[in-house]
Amino acid sequence: MSQGRSGTGGFPREKCNVPAGRETPGEEKTTVSVTISIKHALKKYGDNVIIPDLNAEIKQGEFFTLLGPSGCGKTTLLRMIAGFNSIEGGDFFFGEKRINDLDPAKRNIGMVFQNYAIFPHLTVRKNVEFGLKNKKLPKAQIAEQTDKFMKLMQIDQYADRLPERLSGGQQQRVALARTLNQNPKIILADEPVASLDPITAKQVMQDFVRINKEYKISILLNIHHVDLALKYCDRVIGIRAGEIVFDGPASTITQEQIDEVYNGAKAPTMGEGEGELPKAARAEG
Repeated sequence: MSQGRSGTGGFPREKCNVPAGRETPGEEKTTVSVTISIKHALKKYGDNVIIPDLNAEIKQGEFFTLLGPSGCGKTTLLRMIAGFNSIEGGDFFFGEKRINDLDPAKRNIGMVFQNYAIFPHLTVRKNVEFGLKNKKLPKAQIAEQTDKFMKLMQIDQYADRLPERLSGGQQQRVALARTLNQNPKIILADEPVASLDPITAKQVMQDFVRINKEYKISILLNIHHVDLALKYCDRVIGIRAGEIVFDGPASTITQEQIDEVYNGAKAPTMGEGEGELPKAARAEG
C-alpha cells in the first residue's frame, strides 16, 4: 500500500527513489523558492464576481493544494498568480515583490497543465530542452541539464520517442521535466492528474512529492480529488464560490469541512475501495 506525506496524521511521506535528505553527488539544486502572498484578491468579469476577497499565503517550499468543485475559482486564482488573468483588486507578492503588473515571462513560474501541453512533433528530449534552447545556452549545458531532469522523472529511456508513443503519465513527466529544466521558483499545476487513471495519478502525485522534497520548491496545485489532496499535500485550502471555507494541514481536515466545500454533494475521489476519504479526513466521534 502506497504512503503519503510525513507528519500528516497517518500519511507518511511517499517512498521515492532518492532517500530523504540525500542529494545525488554532483547535482545542483534549483534556486530557492519564494513565499506567495495574496491579499484581498478580487476577480470579476463585468458584474460577475468570481473571487470577492481572498487572502492566502503559500509558504516557501510548501506543497499546497486548492480544493473545490468546478467553477469555485481555483483555476482563476492560479491564472492570476501566473499573470494569465487580470487582477481587478488586491495585491499579489512573491516574497517582498508585488507582481500584479509583472510580465508573466518574468515571474519565474513553471506551469503544468491537465492536457500536458507538450509539443507533439518533438521528441521527449527536444521537449525537455525546448526552453533552454530559447535561452541560447551552450549546447553542453543544455544536454547536461536535460539528461539530469529526464533521469529524475524516469523518462530518459524514452528520450527519442514522440509523445504519441507515450502513456498519459509519461507525457505528464515530460511536462514536469521541462518545467524543472527552466529552474523555476514556483510550480503551478492545474488539475495535473485529472486525465490519468488512478494508479498513474498516484504515481504523478508521488513525483510532485519528490520534486518538492528534493528541490525545496513551492508547489501550488489545483485538484478535484479529495483523497489525493489530503494524502500527498502539506496544506489544503477548500474553496467554494471564490471564498475560503477552510485552510489547514491535510491531517486536520474533517469530513464536515469537505461537505461544506462541496455543499453536501459527494466529494470526488480518485478512489480506493469504495472511494472513501482517507481516515485523516473523517470527522471523529
